[in-house]
Amino acid sequence: MSEHQSLDDNYDEKIEKMVSLTVSAAKGVIPEAQISLPLAQIANGDLAPFEARELAQTLSRILKGERDPLALVESLTPEFTEMIWEALAEIESPSPELDDEEEREEIVFEQLIEKVAEACAGEVMLWQRLWDFTEELTTDERVPSEIQVLGAVLRKILAGERQKHVLDELSPEHRWAVEQLLDWLNEQAVEPGITQ
Repeated sequence: MSEHQSLDDNYDEKIEKMVSLTVSAAKGVIPEAQISLPLAQIANGDLAPFEARELAQTLSRILKGERDPLALVESLTPEFTEMIWEALAEIESPSPELDDEEEREEIVFEQLIEKVAEACAGEVMLWQRLWDFTEELTTDERVPSEIQVLGAVLRKILAGERQKHVLDELSPEHRWAVEQLLDWLNEQAVEPGITQ
């Protein structure tokens, strides 16, 4: 029973993440490509339950700009209908991130650190996207200098740098998270040696 419950919880968690990432992409907080491909794979595959495939198709339509609250939910369950309507309301509401640059920056920064960790762990396609993105960060003159520095440091980490001296270049608000990232990557590198 507990195993079945954990599977249900995991499924619900994935659904909620799928919806929240779609909202973030629709509001411009994260790149659309970060969620559009997974949605297409779920919608067009046969691994997910039918209702989840229908939800993925609906979220893809929202990403493409569709906002009709009735047309979007025609084929959805009541539970997913409510999720879609809440998502539409969130997308259409004024975004506090856009009014508060610091808050928006913090959200994007946390996601960026997570993605660098995933890329360094072997996500090749993600690594390539981040390699290009960090180059843009370092060269875009419209970006604040501390963000340019962050881009340069993350680029070094993507290239294989694991020494803590790279932290010296960072501002205090970025340093702690990047230090945690380095600690985690160094732990991952040591683990294979433990099993020998």
